[in-house]
Amino acid sequence: MALNTWPKPFHSFKDVRTFLIIISFVVTIGVVATYLFRYLTVNELLIQTVRHEAESFAELIVLTRHWNAAYGGVYVEKKPGIDSNPFLKELGIDPDIRTTDGRVLTLRNPAIMTREISELARRDNRAEFHMVSLKNLNPENRPDDFEKRSLERFEDGERAIWQFDRSGEKPVFRYIRSLVIEESCLPCHGKQGYQLGDVRGGVSVIIPAAELTSQMRTNRTQIIIDAVITIGVLLAILYLFAWKLVARLDDAQKRLQHLAVTDELTGLRNRRDIMEQLESEYQRAVRTGAALSLVIIDIDHFKQVNDTYGHAFGDVVLKSVARDMRDSLRTYDLLGRIGGEEFLIASPGSTLDEATALAERIREKIKGKTISGKNHSISITVSAGVTTLSGQDVKAGSLLARADDALYQAKQKGRDRVVTK
Repeated sequence: MALNTWPKPFHSFKDVRTFLIIISFVVTIGVVATYLFRYLTVNELLIQTVRHEAESFAELIVLTRHWNAAYGGVYVEKKPGIDSNPFLKELGIDPDIRTTDGRVLTLRNPAIMTREISELARRDNRAEFHMVSLKNLNPENRPDDFEKRSLERFEDGERAIWQFDRSGEKPVFRYIRSLVIEESCLPCHGKQGYQLGDVRGGVSVIIPAAELTSQMRTNRTQIIIDAVITIGVLLAILYLFAWKLVARLDDAQKRLQHLAVTDELTGLRNRRDIMEQLESEYQRAVRTGAALSLVIIDIDHFKQVNDTYGHAFGDVVLKSVARDMRDSLRTYDLLGRIGGEEFLIASPGSTLDEATALAERIREKIKGKTISGKNHSISITVSAGVTTLSGQDVKAGSLLARADDALYQAKQKGRDRVVTK
């Protein structure tokens, strides 16, 4: 059944079908690989964009902390909603001072400043960021699993780690970079045992990634559509090209097959093909018990025609005789040219009398016809030998020999006659 799904020209060219399947597979793999590379490249660019954004946030926070630490912290006026940093007191630092005019100022060190800026960003639905550490005073700075793993890797020398997190209701991009103890950090963190150059912790940044994942889904969908269209177009072009090529090869093969079994001059079956057909009909007749008769026809004095009027006119005579014989046969009778001026008719299902009557009709038709060339017009006659299959025939050759012997007798008796044997 699978073979029937291929257009007819492909049926004769299994190697072409195999090649077409292989090249289609290669084209498909090539297109998929190309678009997969494009998909990964675009996704990487999108990820780099959001990573650079996270890096910029983290760098800005680090710079802001440096600015704050460089001044030893920044004091702000203590008002309702602005509380003192209790963790400074645990470090032995009094965060509050009173001015000469009676106002109370409270110290905003880098840590609490970072937390308050993060709260502002969170309220505006922007990136979130906070400080995390394996040694923290503020419970709010306690790391989650991702941050804890990252901080441990910072101890091994890594400086920045990122990942997509889809575990929550909305996807987020997480980025964390290490913080190293500097001179300005020692007044607070030196009391925790940190030394200059130690990894203090990290700045953790969380950026909403819903838009990014939406872009990635859109990118994936578009690339799949583009890939399918590209594969379809390329395979269609390949198929049409192969179709045209194979159709031409098929036509050429049919012409070669036709030439291999056809007499070039008369268009009848050539000797090899008519002999093969005779053998096939002989086997069938022996197997089924059906009748099979042979007629061998020879043009009388054909050599004289060639010698007198030339071979070109002789070819005209051969074509005319072949046409008259072909027009006299049934559709299932077999006709071929077996020699220069000899023709063989195999008539399946015909008795000796029926084959003899056929030979007589052909003889009379040819005899009553004038054959004309450019400068000549003549009438010719033919002789015929007829035989039929008998129980004594053990091969097709014996049947053919008997018909040939009957033809010889016809010529011996004066030509222009039909002899049976």
